[in-house]
Amino acid sequence: MADRIQAFTMPKWGIEMEEGVIREWHAEEGQTVNEGDLFAVIETDKIANDVELEYTGTLRKRIGEEGEVYPVGALIAVFAESDVPDSDVDAFVASFKAADASFGDKEEDEPAAPAPQPAGALPDGLSISPKAAELARQLGVDLSLVEGSGRNGRISLQDVEQAAKAQGLDGGDSEGAENAYEVIKLSAMRRTIAKRLTEAKQTVPHFYLRQTVNMDRLSALRARLKDENGAAPSVNDYIVKACAQALTQVPEANVCWAEDAIHQYAHADISVAVALPGGLVTPVVRRADEKSVQQISDDMKDLAERAKAEKLEQSEYSGGTFSVSNLGMYGVDNFDAVVNPPMGAILAVGAIRRAAQEAGDGVSFSDVIGVTLSCDHRAIDGAVGGRFLQALKAALENPEGL
Repeated sequence: MADRIQAFTMPKWGIEMEEGVIREWHAEEGQTVNEGDLFAVIETDKIANDVELEYTGTLRKRIGEEGEVYPVGALIAVFAESDVPDSDVDAFVASFKAADASFGDKEEDEPAAPAPQPAGALPDGLSISPKAAELARQLGVDLSLVEGSGRNGRISLQDVEQAAKAQGLDGGDSEGAENAYEVIKLSAMRRTIAKRLTEAKQTVPHFYLRQTVNMDRLSALRARLKDENGAAPSVNDYIVKACAQALTQVPEANVCWAEDAIHQYAHADISVAVALPGGLVTPVVRRADEKSVQQISDDMKDLAERAKAEKLEQSEYSGGTFSVSNLGMYGVDNFDAVVNPPMGAILAVGAIRRAAQEAGDGVSFSDVIGVTLSCDHRAIDGAVGGRFLQALKAALENPEGL
């Protein structure tokens, strides 16, 4: 009978993928799905992939619900011929062993082990998704009063949210109640950002170097290009190129920490932070040291568009040697960015602003930006960071050389 039942597991794309989120199902239980049909949308920490079925079969059981997180290799759906009894399908699910069961915490990976509630022990035989169990624990929902809407009475996140409202636990408008709030599910991207940045701040010894850069000549150059060509590369494009040039002059800053060694790279692969609704992604401009500013501009437009459409390949957002994060478009004067391991440094860029500067015996006003270099002190020393900022400042203040 087993050969008439087909497991559909959480796929793995790239060596770094450890878990995925079921963003959307495109088939219902009992429906026949043909080879090549869109079956589901799976979200990783950076992209969302349309999953096409590689065979034709009847969907008998969906294990995972939309919005839930599963480790790579976990069973999330079962296909079987229509005459296979439900009992055989259920037995297959109960006996299934994931190929990769080592990732994740026990509470998240075992769907039949919901967390205990403040009100007491859970009812025997309760079927509940791990995320719903966690939310119920956080809100204090009495699960003995919740009727699951899923298959065989399985309790979903939505069931818990509705129960919280019914039990007055959602921070409603009643007098004396806590402030109302919305429960926002963590996307795979947001979960990964939280994990990596927490690890970075806990394990990477940061130090910060600041510099003010005069942008008058760069502003004038861009204005002239716009007059001549109708368009010009962005300020950020010039900053990426200036970083690449500075890294070739100070190669000790173009490094990654490898625990037992420091990897110093021959070319500058610049990771550039791009904001997305659910977080951010850092597409990489490869060999920026060999490209013109216009080529960098073209690359960034393409990468940013595909990043926002969640269509980047893993190779396009991993493996950078240096990072740039620019919040100038939001009016931020300066900020300290968190180093993205294993890279040794990240440059935080603020907004262009008018500032008074000494000019001979008087004072003049100029366009300036504030930049902050965050460094991993294990890989980069203060003097190296200082020389990098000197080279960056010189490149931006003499943009014709870029």
